[in-house]
Amino acid sequence: MTLDQKIGQLFMVAAWSSPTHKDFNQATVQRLIEQYGIGGIIFMQGSPGRQIALTNKYQSSSAIPLLIGMDAEWGLGMRLDSTISYPRQLTLGATNNDSLIYAFGLEMARQLKRVGAHVSFSPCVDINNNPKNPVISNRSFGENKDLIARYSEMYMKGLQDGGILACAKHFPGHGDTDTDSHKDLPIIPHDALRLDSVELYPYKHLIGRGLGSIMTAHLFVPALDTAPNTPSTISRPIITNLLREQMKFDGLVFTDALNMSGITKYHDAGEAELMALAAGNDVLLFSQNVPLAVEKIKEAIDSGWINLRELDEHVLRILRAKEWAGLNKRSAVAPAGVYADLNSVSAKNLQRELIEDAITVVKNEEQLLPINPAKYQHVAVVSIGVDGRGAFAGGIEHYTGFDHFVMEKNPDIKRSMWLNDTLSKYDLVIAGMLNTSNKQSKNFGITNECARILNSVGAKTKVVISVFANPYALESLRDLNEVESIVVSYQDDDITQAITAEAIMGGTSFAGQLPVTSGPHFLQGAGVKHLTPGKMRWMSPTQLALDFQRELALATPDTTIAGSPAGDYEEDMMLDAVHSHSKLMENGFKRIDDIAQSGITLGAYPGCRILVAKNGNVVYDKAFGTLDWKAKQKVDLQTIYDLASITKVAGSTIAAMKLVDDSLLDINKTLGDYLPIPASNEYSKICIKNMLSHCAGLTPWIPFYQQSMANGDLKAGIYSTKPDATHQLEVAQGIYILDSYRDSIFNAILRTPLAADKSYKYSDLGYYFMQRIVEKQTGQSLDAYLQKHFYEPLGLSTMGYKPLQKFEKSRIAPTEQDNVFRKQQVHGYVHDQGAAMMGGVAGHAGLFSNAQDLAVVMQMLMDGGVYNGQRYLSESTIQLFNTRHFEGNRRGLGFDKPSLSPGHGSTCREADASSFGHTGFTGTMCWADPKSGLVYVFLSNRVNTDAENKKLQELNIRTEIQKEIYRVLGTTK
Repeated sequence: MTLDQKIGQLFMVAAWSSPTHKDFNQATVQRLIEQYGIGGIIFMQGSPGRQIALTNKYQSSSAIPLLIGMDAEWGLGMRLDSTISYPRQLTLGATNNDSLIYAFGLEMARQLKRVGAHVSFSPCVDINNNPKNPVISNRSFGENKDLIARYSEMYMKGLQDGGILACAKHFPGHGDTDTDSHKDLPIIPHDALRLDSVELYPYKHLIGRGLGSIMTAHLFVPALDTAPNTPSTISRPIITNLLREQMKFDGLVFTDALNMSGITKYHDAGEAELMALAAGNDVLLFSQNVPLAVEKIKEAIDSGWINLRELDEHVLRILRAKEWAGLNKRSAVAPAGVYADLNSVSAKNLQRELIEDAITVVKNEEQLLPINPAKYQHVAVVSIGVDGRGAFAGGIEHYTGFDHFVMEKNPDIKRSMWLNDTLSKYDLVIAGMLNTSNKQSKNFGITNECARILNSVGAKTKVVISVFANPYALESLRDLNEVESIVVSYQDDDITQAITAEAIMGGTSFAGQLPVTSGPHFLQGAGVKHLTPGKMRWMSPTQLALDFQRELALATPDTTIAGSPAGDYEEDMMLDAVHSHSKLMENGFKRIDDIAQSGITLGAYPGCRILVAKNGNVVYDKAFGTLDWKAKQKVDLQTIYDLASITKVAGSTIAAMKLVDDSLLDINKTLGDYLPIPASNEYSKICIKNMLSHCAGLTPWIPFYQQSMANGDLKAGIYSTKPDATHQLEVAQGIYILDSYRDSIFNAILRTPLAADKSYKYSDLGYYFMQRIVEKQTGQSLDAYLQKHFYEPLGLSTMGYKPLQKFEKSRIAPTEQDNVFRKQQVHGYVHDQGAAMMGGVAGHAGLFSNAQDLAVVMQMLMDGGVYNGQRYLSESTIQLFNTRHFEGNRRGLGFDKPSLSPGHGSTCREADASSFGHTGFTGTMCWADPKSGLVYVFLSNRVNTDAENKKLQELNIRTEIQKEIYRVLGTTK
């Protein structure tokens, strides 16, 4: 190589793929390549496609291949649009999973190589032990030197195993300063012993484990070099004597950008490059003036100040790095498909995993977190610093209903008082501190007034605060003595908000630990762990597609499908399969949208809600239409529907199974064994197993209300318009029935002859008896028993009887305009007349719920009686009830099952024989299929306003949707 070629290799200049950037002239870089033979490019802001085009152009113009570098500490999103921004290193420092950090490094290597880069100027190994640090802060893994060394090693190994040169920075350590080297020259005042034991610790660790390169910083470190105003970048005692000779580092050494004020304040262009080279740096990054620097370096060589042998050593290290990066084999970077490649399902899934693992609970008095929605009827969600609802509130809505409030960062006195008074009336307040800042000078975007209001509210009710900010912000929250729970989420973006909401509500675990100390109250390493073993979660189709491929890879490790832990399979095949599968789901879900909307258009129902879960992950969850045909209020995720006969499985049947588990019920015994029915009455001999299978000869339905009316009016005495000592059971608004009339209903059933034919014949009447058995055996009312043993521990905030006792009428879908019996719009009261006459609590009808709560019950049953790590029913009892006991009868015990003649009944032919569920008269359906891992919930109020509207059945909407679900989600688990 000529002298000019050697000197040219020392320079890495900046380029922008953003065509309008003020500091970039493409022709200038082209000239530096052609005339000076520069050795590399550091790409700054722009886009992947344009960067690839420039990379190919520049590489083709360079006699010696260019080394391409990028600052991509937290992903390509740090520099390029349309790419993923991963969590900052401080967020990663909160995780407790080395393998995730390695996976992050490996994925970053894949993405960097995809855009033609060879060097990543990461990890940042500075130990951030100064909360006022304005430039490092969340770019560091934290303050613990052992954690930083370990995580930096995992990051480095991931990069270098993936073929990208890692570059640890900022040597000798930029963590303990309150000055930004972009703006001035920071001073590191510590002695050599402290520097060796703290700041240099991660470098020594990484050097011994194969670190490829190091970036030097613009710092004045008197303990290492006393020359006044001498940045470490140009200090030979620091670069050559310490790093090269004492620490034995033989990798590539980059300067930090030579246009930063930390060096330009005291050294002119050209001079800075020369002095950096003389200090021992290999690559001069971001030179201000390459021609001038080249001239000064030549002059120094001519004078003997720069040794040619040392120059050759620098160039040889650069060329070896290029060879290691594969630049000895030239190839252009392919632009086609780059956006899809950089935003692959696996890449996005890793982003989610890293965020999940970092979220940290630093305070959790009374074990408030995770929230059990069933314990709190009135919930407020407060979004601080934003104008409206965002991803945080949206994530909480998946689990519970709430009233939403916006809190300004600095509300005036009147607004503060109103917020304080209003929020204090709720059972639970969940607040998100949003629109924050990473700057300590701005108090990280946290205001004292908001903290004061929340603390005052916390004195009167339970408060959870989630801080979407740098953890140093916690120092501002040190006086929140009245607040039960504080969560740190580190960053403020949509995906972090959604995951945090999920964790607060128990959908995912809390596993993070504080990577730094924030004042005396919040210490490094703090974090309340809560592992969530199995609550339902909301997942995108692409995430589910990736899970499918992982399961397939694990099940068939000799295939070429990607995703095995060993990573032996071809990534492109997995991505193709995931993309194909996710597109299939998206198209199928669009078809479900169309079917649901057609039901509204064709007059089958005014609105509906559909939820689909696969293996416990909700992948489709949408609301359509309005609560009634007046088309005013839209259906939403918290709309509550009358479940009608789904009560049989979500109420009476699970109660009966619990009795079996507790040896309080034997299904082979008779009604007479449990209830005081005279032995002479044929009902006493009904076997419970037959009754639950609808083959006991019971008549389908008795219109009990007709006997309580005369001449079209309700009989006085039986009914009252107000509650009194004998009329406590509410039938509908302004209608109360005689308490003892329940016995009249029971006796009316006992007087109704049983059919001689004991073949399958659907009937509500058996569940009147089941209710009585549950109440007699437990000493509790059916609703209280279910609430205690199922609904509250399952965290079901909406499922239960008599919803108007807990919810505003506006949250409940109205049903029939009853002009015969109740003579009013039935709204918030059970539609079924018999259940209404039981005061709204019956074994066959009366339950209300939203879709997610019903889905939880079905998921629990499908998972063998376990949900969120807690067992509710034995698997053997569920299997007993989910079995057909009589030939020619499709029913299990309580459960409906697929028709014995495929294509008939409530389900599509794809439903497996092991599947189970029920439909409801009001236009509802729930179904679970253990073989495919599917839970399907359809809720509507098709009886609004006319119960004779049968278009839902005629159009076969529920079954058509189920058919589409099987088509897109498969029939195997």
